[in-house]
Amino acid sequence: MRKILIPAVILSFFANKSTYSAPTPELKAPYAILLDADSGKVLYEKNSMVMVPPSSMSKLMTVYRVFEKIKDGTYTFDTEFVVGPEAWKKAKAMNANSGSTMFLEQGEKVRIEDLIRGIIVNSGNDATIVLAENISGSEENFVRELNDLASRLGLKRTHLVNASGWYDKNHLMSAEDLGILTRHIIKDFPDYYHYFSEKEFLYKKDLTGNKDNRNKLLWIMPNSDGLKTGHTKQGGYGLASSATKNNRRLISVVNGIKGTNGSYARFTDSKSLLEWGFREFSNLVYYNEGDKVFEIPVWFGKKDTVPVGISDRVLITSKNGETPNIELRATYKEPIPAPVKKGEEVGILTLYIDGTKIRDYKLIILEDVKKTGFIGRIFKNIQQIILHIVK
Repeated sequence: MRKILIPAVILSFFANKSTYSAPTPELKAPYAILLDADSGKVLYEKNSMVMVPPSSMSKLMTVYRVFEKIKDGTYTFDTEFVVGPEAWKKAKAMNANSGSTMFLEQGEKVRIEDLIRGIIVNSGNDATIVLAENISGSEENFVRELNDLASRLGLKRTHLVNASGWYDKNHLMSAEDLGILTRHIIKDFPDYYHYFSEKEFLYKKDLTGNKDNRNKLLWIMPNSDGLKTGHTKQGGYGLASSATKNNRRLISVVNGIKGTNGSYARFTDSKSLLEWGFREFSNLVYYNEGDKVFEIPVWFGKKDTVPVGISDRVLITSKNGETPNIELRATYKEPIPAPVKKGEEVGILTLYIDGTKIRDYKLIILEDVKKTGFIGRIFKNIQQIILHIVK
């Protein structure tokens, strides 16, 4: 295996940005995080690793699991689920204690797409439990799947005991995990993400009491397009949100805001945090997916070398006015024997910023290289022998 350092001459991009730095927003939320959706870089955090009640923001876990089942073909958006007696009973008890609802009745058949809208827009506890029971047989079984999902997604500070986010002292998530989960939803299900920007959903025309999306950031910040509010008396008010500007997307999570103004403060906190992030940080794409990074030798091929690139774009997020120390280190096989196929993985490109490893990218072959004929291989062998002698 060979290791090389790829020159990274991009520092001036960030250094030439305005050096004026606006003060970090003063948040009312005791728990918060701001992420760049593309690079995953944390731009701001406040007690983001503390496990606290996520309230209805944990419904995002339920939505993710349903999206998985649709994407893998288990269900379609038109699949109908039945409102069972247990789901109806649980939801009715929640509604009696000011829980959110999409007004489902026992025995009713409901399309999955309506249930998804009922969760995202109406924050319906009934919709959540109906999905849980129909997918896994019971809410308890579904919750076990959600905790397994948390492990798969790398959520290290998540422990769920129900599907709806109804308060329980053991139902906990960190702001960091909610941010990571949000990033996964955006990246893993881009075709389904539009549901989070819907401002209203009226399932039953004669019951209009809960038709508006509770995420008021959709109104007060035009470039915001999701995701989910949360509130319980014990956990306070929270919001997992996202917005775009100039082809950039940021993710914000605030939680734990209490008091009479808490409901509005979660939106103003989120707006301030997102606007600050757009203003103070910039992104630079150093390599796009499929760009040539360098060439490596090929043995017994019709070409002596083959170009290699990366499986995903290399994107760097940095604060304006700062000059990060960026290194790209490649580790790969050399030489490789023909035939060589486009897309074949031959090594790893590792991104380091200020000495810290950020992530690995797969190095892949960008062109096919066929094996040379018999006579060609003889000449290649002679060439290799001569080169060995010269060395």
